[in-house]
Amino acid sequence: MTSEELTLAPDAAQALRESQALCYRMNCAIVAPEHLLAACLLRLHAAGAAGLPSPGAIQQALVATQGIGEDPLDRDVIFGSAARDAISAAAAAARAAGERTITARGLAIALAESGECSPMFFASLGISRSELAGLLRAI
Repeated sequence: MTSEELTLAPDAAQALRESQALCYRMNCAIVAPEHLLAACLLRLHAAGAAGLPSPGAIQQALVATQGIGEDPLDRDVIFGSAARDAISAAAAAARAAGERTITARGLAIALAESGECSPMFFASLGISRSELAGLLRAI
């Protein structure tokens, strides 16, 4: 591995898979930043991170902002450009910090700070974008 190569930590890889699973369950063909942030928050919550919104609140915020499609998907779920941009931002932040691994926490921070997630998502969670980023930085 070169000094510039990054790997995904197991929790980040799981969050990516979970964001796609959320889309399948919601009949949505494109992973939006909100799907990815929700998956990261759910992964961190499952790992015991304190102070984060509850899984129920995360699910409600996701439905409020992304909705649920009527027709079941008959194709693969893909990552939208905004979600890919947030992943790239997480990679850049990891490199800048001298890290070699992207974590679910790092992805969540990048997503919270990116401005790519709808303000309605944070309002539905009952927390501001900056407050969530602060909570994530503290864990």
